Amino acid sequence: MGARTLWGLYRKHPWLAHLDTLTRPLLVPGLIVHGEWMLAALDGHGLDPTTLFDVHVLLYSHVQGLAMHLEKEAHAEAATGQSEEQWMDSRGPALREPVESGRFPAFAKVLGAFEDGYDLRLDALFAFGLQALLDGLTPLVEGRRAGA
Repeated sequence: MGARTLWGLYRKHPWLAHLDTLTRPLLVPGLIVHGEWMLAALDGHGLDPTTLFDVHVLLYSHVQGLAMHLEKEAHAEAATGQSEEQWMDSRGPALREPVESGRFPAFAKVLGAFEDGYDLRLDALFAFGLQALLDGLTPLVEGRRAGA
């Protein structure tokens, strides 16, 4: 699928996620290739042009949005000399304060359920979000299949 291909490209070249924006896209053939692939894959399902393009933009923004954090983390690690895990471990006292304050019961409950803390795994989060998006969009796309 195109979203997985794009994710793989961002994993290899994290800086690419920062080149393009949804509101002012770079209109160059090398970047339009992904859009062409996605639009062609969605075409023929009876979606009106606005919905078709909205689905494409939604899927693209999921991939790009998570990919933005790949380079940000690389820069943060270089600047601090700490891995993400080391940085989070060093923030333990600051994190305990809002948890123990009683002001954020849902936050405290969820964090308290993690035995070894929460491990933010961008690859897994990408796959989880993509599956949720695809599952949610399936009735829309399949329900309008041309000729149905």
